Amino acid sequence: MNANHPVKKPLTIGLISNPHSRRNRSQLAAVQAIVANHPNIHHHITQNADEIPDALEDFAQQDVDVLAVNGGDGTIAQVFSELIEHCPFARLPSVILLPGGTTNMNVGDVGLRGKLIKAVRRLANWAEQGSDHVERLTRPILRVEGAVDGRIACGMFFGTGTIIRGIEYYHRKVGKMGIIDELGPGVVTLRTIWGIARKQPDYSAPTPIRIEIDSVADAQTRQVVLLLVSSLERLFLGFRPYWGVENAPLHCTWVQRPTRHVFRAFNSVLHGRPNRHAGPENGYFSHNGREIRLWIDGAFAVDGEIYHASTRYGPVTISNGGELEFIRIGR
Repeated sequence: MNANHPVKKPLTIGLISNPHSRRNRSQLAAVQAIVANHPNIHHHITQNADEIPDALEDFAQQDVDVLAVNGGDGTIAQVFSELIEHCPFARLPSVILLPGGTTNMNVGDVGLRGKLIKAVRRLANWAEQGSDHVERLTRPILRVEGAVDGRIACGMFFGTGTIIRGIEYYHRKVGKMGIIDELGPGVVTLRTIWGIARKQPDYSAPTPIRIEIDSVADAQTRQVVLLLVSSLERLFLGFRPYWGVENAPLHCTWVQRPTRHVFRAFNSVLHGRPNRHAGPENGYFSHNGREIRLWIDGAFAVDGEIYHASTRYGPVTISNGGELEFIRIGR
């Protein structure tokens, strides 16, 4: 062996798979077959969230270089919560997100898009041979506290108001129709916009919320139709519904009553390019912040999982829990 040309050591990867996520129900055996031929990939199949801490502790002891997650947005959020809140690694690993879930919104921004099996093959080949087609992206992780049950949630997308009704509609109607990937949330978005424009109570009824961004006092209680906070730069279907000018990592957009010119405004809102109809005078707002506090009585969601809040317990606080590096491997 030439000492001047040492053999490159293969990366060590820890892979967590949720067998209950949409694609893994039918494709997990194929995933296992691929990684079984790569001894540098340590694979844990976690049957529930309680098994994630042990899997991460095991990966930390094996000095894995990269953590890969094969599951839906809910599984990814559970992994993030463990990484951010309990810090099993001496140094946070880089993360690869695989499209193992139903909608895969986080994957769409920072993960390996496309078919699950092809993504796993790209991961395995990169782990062993390396690749010039690698993109490294950094995103802050939302840390959300203030739920009635005391749980702290970490993720990349927070929503409340009619977003909760949209999630319920997805599970009640769209998911049962077999509509998956980005098309599912797209259908829900269209249904929600129609409901707001037509003033249908299930979609247009407001939630009273007091909003404080970076300790800027705002005593008014706003009649909020929908509100989202995200660290993603791209949502499903390429939507980017924020246009705040502040130099801060968390994007916060909300729509409040009275809401005017819905059909004329929403295409611009969804793409972050507000037109003359999509301004505060018509009920559309967007700001960036480092900490967002919401006084709310009702439900909110973090990466699709629903929590409950009450002003009796104080505000829901959304902050930057820390940054993670994501690795996207080219085709």
